[in-house]
Order: sequence, then structure tokens, then C-alpha cells
Amino acid sequence: MARHQPLPNWEKVSRPLKRLNKDALIEMLGLAYDVLPRTKIIEVFGEYVDFDAVAEKSRKSISAKRLLETVQQFHADSLKERYRQDFNVNSKNYREMSEGTRGWIREVNRLFEQSVQVAGKGHHRQAREAMDLLFDLLRRIDDGQDFIFFADEAGSWQVGVEYEKVFPAYFAALAATANATEYADRVLELIMKYESYNRDKHLKSARRAAGPEQRAALKDREVVAPKRRRMA
Repeated sequence: MARHQPLPNWEKVSRPLKRLNKDALIEMLGLAYDVLPRTKIIEVFGEYVDFDAVAEKSRKSISAKRLLETVQQFHADSLKERYRQDFNVNSKNYREMSEGTRGWIREVNRLFEQSVQVAGKGHHRQAREAMDLLFDLLRRIDDGQDFIFFADEAGSWQVGVEYEKVFPAYFAALAATANATEYADRVLELIMKYESYNRDKHLKSARRAAGPEQRAALKDREVVAPKRRRMA
């Protein structure tokens, strides 16, 4: 359809929509939710969704056991390409994402957020295992595994993980479950892979979470981990 061609009226548009099944309609609404500005989202969805109640429910704690089971299933489903949804890419749409990719990204970040909550409750083993599985999916994307579809260049940077929140929680969980050498190696691996341009800030966080032996091992390895500039 030409960009400036007038849109047909709603009566005509609604006819084919009435033939869609529930899943297709929900998918379409999800796409609208992702592209509409915040004010329009509230205007369109607010009559049907109590956003305050949804936000409160999402803040409720998830059990450590349930979190780990959910992440394990998500990891397995991801590698089975159950979130993969591609489309024919051209010069006009190569920056777009399919609903499958958007849904996968939302789920990754939701599970990271819940992992941070679980780590904060002291369930370090489950939080670490859960986040390790999520980090594994990010690594696989960077290694070129195409279990999820990106029209543009694939990379974990497109997922938008909030490392400023995730790393401190992960380092606390790691410090409680890893020996000194393992702790230092894993901390530097993650920082240099995902946030090397914030290296000093994340290392301070890692030192605060570490025990004396872990802190010493980390200090020994810092001198051989070169700083990297953030790529433009």
C-alpha cells in the first residue's frame, strides 16, 4: 500500500480481522503495543487492562524453583526455534523485528528481572543457574546460531539487557556459589563480552560482591584483561 494512500474505513478493515483466531488477534495487538507511543497505549488498552494491577502482579516474587524451571523450559524452547518467526527482508524493512523476535526479547528481559529478584532473596544457586542459561542464549546469538530471527545484523546487543541491574545480582549469586578462580574468570568473561566499555564500574560491583579470596583472584586477573573501547 502506498505510504500516502488514504486508509480504508474501519468497517472494511474489520471484516478480515473478524475471521482471525484468538492467537492471531493477540499477536496483532502485541505488535500494536510495541509500536504505539505510551500515551496511545494507555488510550487504546486502558479501558480493558488495569495497568496498575498488572504492574503490581509482575512485582510479586516468583519462587526460586519455579524461576529455574521456567528458564530451563524457555532455554529449551528457544533452541528448538519455537520463537523463530522470520520474514522476507528488503532494504525497507531490514530494521524491523518479527513478533516472534519481539516476544523472545521481552521474555529474556522478564526472566533476567525475575532472576535479579530471586538473587536478592538469597536463592543464589537457582538465580545463578537461571542467569547462566540466559547468558548462554546471548552467547549463542553472538556465535551466529540462528534459533531466533534478526533481519538486521544479529547480536546480543539487540536484546537490550540492563546489565547495570543484572550484573550486581549475578555477581552476588556467583560469589556465593563459585570458588575464587571460577569467580574471577567468569566475572571478567561477562564484563569483557557484554560491557567492556563499563569495565571499571562493573569491576567495582564484582569486588563488592566477592569474598577475600575471590577479590584477590579478580585483582590478579584484572591486569591481564585489557580495556576495550565501546564500538560506535
